[in-house]
Amino acid sequence: MDISQFEDLKVAVADRCGVELDVTVHSSIDSTNDWSLRQCSTGKILPFACFAENQTHGKGRRGKQWLMSPNANIAMSLSWSFALPYQSLQLLPLSVAMAIVKTLETINIKQVQIKWPNDVYVNGKKIAGILIETSPVRAGSKLVQGAAQFAGPRIEGGLAVVIGVGLNYDMRPMSQAHEELPVLTDVYSHINTSSADKRAHDTGRSAVATELLSQVVAVCRNYQKNTRCYLDEFRETYDYCLHKNVEIVRDNGEIVTGLAQGVNEDAELIVNIEGKQEIFNSAEVSVKAGENNSLEMPSV
Repeated sequence: MDISQFEDLKVAVADRCGVELDVTVHSSIDSTNDWSLRQCSTGKILPFACFAENQTHGKGRRGKQWLMSPNANIAMSLSWSFALPYQSLQLLPLSVAMAIVKTLETINIKQVQIKWPNDVYVNGKKIAGILIETSPVRAGSKLVQGAAQFAGPRIEGGLAVVIGVGLNYDMRPMSQAHEELPVLTDVYSHINTSSADKRAHDTGRSAVATELLSQVVAVCRNYQKNTRCYLDEFRETYDYCLHKNVEIVRDNGEIVTGLAQGVNEDAELIVNIEGKQEIFNSAEVSVKAGENNSLEMPSV
């Protein structure tokens, strides 16, 4: 991604979302989430975002390894402060997943679904993942001027939320180097260069990154107002696991299987296990709908 294009990205996000935020791009870094968490701990003004062309220690949920080819995919983290208790953010992962869905649909990619709780699929193959982490807000820290109405006041004892998104843009280099990777897909594979549709042509990595950041910022800005709409959309159209046999790995290592029945009002997974409904939240389980997740893509 051309570093010079990030000034255009900042302007585009400010114009579309009405939020000015600092955007940093790294040629190489350990992890966009780790860098962002360190910045939050030192009092960097919120909100802010960062991208990385390469990550040396990309990470996924539950300690999994996340990989990406340098200069070929999109690794992004957005740091935001919400004027809400932590318990009110249980729908945030699903809302961010819907932001990725909207990004992909904007560039005319079809058959997008969300595999609960934090993966986005296209035609049954993983294209994106989400990792959300929190950091205590340093006392006396400030928000960008004018952004408090969106992000909420930063107070001692509050939480900064770091939203990591990895999006497969071009997986060809990684696929050639790692034959053992699970089944994945990318934006490049779905670009129809012969299409007369302008959206199919305007899909350079910087354009997709701009769309992605704008969509995630919009989710954060309007979280309280739009969250239930995102939940309804997910239930109606985008639930990848619905009515599929799933494998649940509990924190203690116990594995159970059952039939996914959708999610409840708190975006917790409902699974029919031996005729009895059980409820799981994203902090308790990993869900596998038949694929091998020993390695995950992309990296955040």
